[in-house]
Amino acid sequence: MNIPDFDVLKKNILFRTMSDDDIREVVDTMDPHVRKFRKHDMIAQDGDHVTSMAIVLSGCVHLFHIDPNGNSNLLDVLGPGDMMGMLNAVGKYRLHISAEATEETEALFLNVDSLLRENVLTAPTQIRFLQNLTMALAQKAHRLTIKLEDSIRRSTREKLQDYLSAKYHKAKSRTFSIPLNRQELADFLFVDRSAMSNELCKMRDEGLLKFEKSKFELLIEMPITDEETDPNEEP
Repeated sequence: MNIPDFDVLKKNILFRTMSDDDIREVVDTMDPHVRKFRKHDMIAQDGDHVTSMAIVLSGCVHLFHIDPNGNSNLLDVLGPGDMMGMLNAVGKYRLHISAEATEETEALFLNVDSLLRENVLTAPTQIRFLQNLTMALAQKAHRLTIKLEDSIRRSTREKLQDYLSAKYHKAKSRTFSIPLNRQELADFLFVDRSAMSNELCKMRDEGLLKFEKSKFELLIEMPITDEETDPNEEP
């Protein structure tokens, strides 16, 4: 297969320490195919059975779940190098979330069944990929645990503080922009939009932060959650 962008794939933990030739070799064993999506196209829906995981090559994808009351909960925002459907493809579980392209998006789909269940893993590249896949599964489980912990916090302010602190650590600056509008941020934090907006205004009035649309500045008095480093993230 003609792999479109090795640099994007190398951002993913699955292909860590692999050369371009190694990546091509292991990808070719998993029935690879690239799909393009327009803005608002559904990539996958709640209840689907998937056999392939996907790596975002370009664009942006929102993972979300709609509860029985019709409330949308935004679970994750994916960009180039991020993957979706890994747990479902490996474990053969049906999806409990949906995936929507929020702009023109391209994704590489890989059928892990052909590698994990149909092949005898003897090639060094396959064994290395399996090692990386194990670490990727552990990383995903850890992030889901953190997301669960955040979702059961009772305070909207605590949720905002943790989210903005994470963006501060990523940007390494007290001034940064977030990739979500107000409704999307409320959905991501599992809070009511009005309550969240009110809390942001209170935090601004208390001199903790400034904001304009998606741009935020955390002031000196703003409590910042300690950064939890991921031992599997490259420095």
